[in-house]
Amino acid sequence: MQKYSIQIAGLLCLSIIGVAPTIHAAESDLEEVIVQAARIQQPVTSIAGAVTIIDRESVRIQSQIADDLASVLSRTVPGFAPSSQKLAGRGETLRGRNPLYLIDGVPQHNALRDGQRDGHSLDLAFVERIEVISGSNAIQGVGATGGVVNTVTLSPKFNEKFRFNVGARLRSDDGFDSDATSYKVQATAMGGSEKFAVVAGVALHERGLFIDANGDPVGLYPTQGDIMDSSSHNLFLKGAWQATDDMVLSLMLTDFNLERNGDFRSVNGDRTIGLPTGTIEGSPAADVGDPASNETTAVSATLRHDNFMGGTFTVQVFDQSHEALFEGGTFGNFFRLTPTGGPFLDQSAIVSDKNGLKSTYQRALDNGINITVGLDWFRDDSAQKLAQSGREWVPQTRFETISPFAQFSWMVTPSITLSAGARREYARLEVGDYTTIAAANSTFVGGGNPNFEETLTNFGVVWQFADDWRLYGSYSEGFTMPDVGRVLRGVSTPGQDVETLLNVEPVVTDNLEAGLEFNNGKLQARLTYFESEAENGSRLRTNSVGIFEVERQRTKIDGFELVVDYMFRDALGFGANYSSTNGRFDSDRNGSIDSDLDGLNIGPNRLNAHLYGNLAASIDWRLQAYRLEDRDFDGINGPSAPGFNGYTLADLALRWQSNNGLWALTIENLLNEDYFTYFAQVEPSQRKDTNFTGNGRTIAVGWQHQF
Repeated sequence: MQKYSIQIAGLLCLSIIGVAPTIHAAESDLEEVIVQAARIQQPVTSIAGAVTIIDRESVRIQSQIADDLASVLSRTVPGFAPSSQKLAGRGETLRGRNPLYLIDGVPQHNALRDGQRDGHSLDLAFVERIEVISGSNAIQGVGATGGVVNTVTLSPKFNEKFRFNVGARLRSDDGFDSDATSYKVQATAMGGSEKFAVVAGVALHERGLFIDANGDPVGLYPTQGDIMDSSSHNLFLKGAWQATDDMVLSLMLTDFNLERNGDFRSVNGDRTIGLPTGTIEGSPAADVGDPASNETTAVSATLRHDNFMGGTFTVQVFDQSHEALFEGGTFGNFFRLTPTGGPFLDQSAIVSDKNGLKSTYQRALDNGINITVGLDWFRDDSAQKLAQSGREWVPQTRFETISPFAQFSWMVTPSITLSAGARREYARLEVGDYTTIAAANSTFVGGGNPNFEETLTNFGVVWQFADDWRLYGSYSEGFTMPDVGRVLRGVSTPGQDVETLLNVEPVVTDNLEAGLEFNNGKLQARLTYFESEAENGSRLRTNSVGIFEVERQRTKIDGFELVVDYMFRDALGFGANYSSTNGRFDSDRNGSIDSDLDGLNIGPNRLNAHLYGNLAASIDWRLQAYRLEDRDFDGINGPSAPGFNGYTLADLALRWQSNNGLWALTIENLLNEDYFTYFAQVEPSQRKDTNFTGNGRTIAVGWQHQF
């Protein structure tokens, strides 16, 4: 008989503190907001925790500077690690742990075989806003040990005549190298009648090479894939039907495809003399096989009833299919056909299909009590195949959960609000019998159906002790699966089976948070302290041939964040955020935390700051800079982790609203700083093909017009 395990994951009350507002950004309703990522509607003043809202105008400006989601997040969200500027988000953590990426609540995370490409599944042209919940929680289920990143797409509006929005962008290095030219075109149409509304769009993006501060091409990432020298397209459709005055049914469909063009190949660098990994013209097929690609299709249907048994009922069903092709190689005979065979070129592809249902019912009761209950179902079928030889590297694996949850809040007095809740994850993993590939000695492994059972809770308190001041504290728990695929494919000892493999047990994280906020309308500030601990954590390391593997060890992360936003006057404002994060783990499994987490698992301390204003009624500007601080890593019996030499970068954005549309000029890396990326410096294996420099001064001109 099939069994499910129990996992309760915390649903923590979450506060809404947006990034410092950009020019012309619409003001949020400060009394009542709906953050889809939190799945609860309640006043901001009664909830505890840290949430960052990146509005549409901020997304537009940041994506004009660097058009990938991780770059937008790293420039705006405290505690988010630097973008790798590659297709795979190596080291792109939030508060030292992995965030769960969502599109309108549909999970993009591949828990069973994490290819770390979650952030490349939707073009930013279709983003209405981005909601970031920091800290471990399980309000959306598996995966949010670092937090939740929910991308809310454009929504159709009823009783609005059809309008069209078209845009184009041209991007190049400051030397205007023809190989470095990128362009993007996009178009959307939206509108609606009294009963029906729709938005539809298409975006085409052709990226050239990226050029560093010395005028040389940035190195291609030959294994995990790259976004430069690539083509992508995204088709998007969203419709809504006002069935009754209280009920709306909506449908969302997005189909995204990014593929490297294969016009260039990587050239190894030399770390001992400071020579970066390079890129030259030529087909990479003989070295790595077919160019890397990323395909994601997501569809969801959502029904919302605002007067259901005295409350609000929402149910969503979704399906997401994903295929990630990685470039390959011989990797020191890693892909050999027999245990004693010679080199064999091969490459892998992760294939995943996710289905789910999310239901939520919320009702306000008497005496200041608010109750939210729901039931979620989720299923993920994943495998990893070897594309050249047709072999199976990671067997077909199924992860399935059924998750009832409940959350309560109680306004004890006008100034004090308490909250508590729980989520139960009845989870089961299914793996059939399989045999590993020759690199793992062609080892037979017995299948199994392990179940996981945990009981977790969450609590929160908010104290509005003065008109402009709030103090809050909270405890929550989140969980995720370790990268099960990496564990299963690496079994090389005979006689093992899935049921007894400790390494497929879930990672459960405990999150403590305390914060102090001030908001008088002109000055907004927040100071947050957090701790996150996992008794049986999951840490990535690289083996002798540069292949990433999973280590299960106790981990603890703590830090603080400071966010400030100040308006000098209507046309001039200042914003900044600073984050400090430290992480340690138990390297020898003796129960004592003794070694630093390396840079692949935790980001640097960083400061983001910006000024913004208007030059005239139709012209606005934004100047931003960010400093990544130096960091060294040490520990007892831990890895000899490479250190990080920090750097400071600056960007400039100018926009002019003319009669013929909105024109934008942006400059990334304004001062043309010469640097090696954070990922390149801290990558544990220090491979010759990952010594990447960052983008030099890059200029983009964009135009958008609505009619």
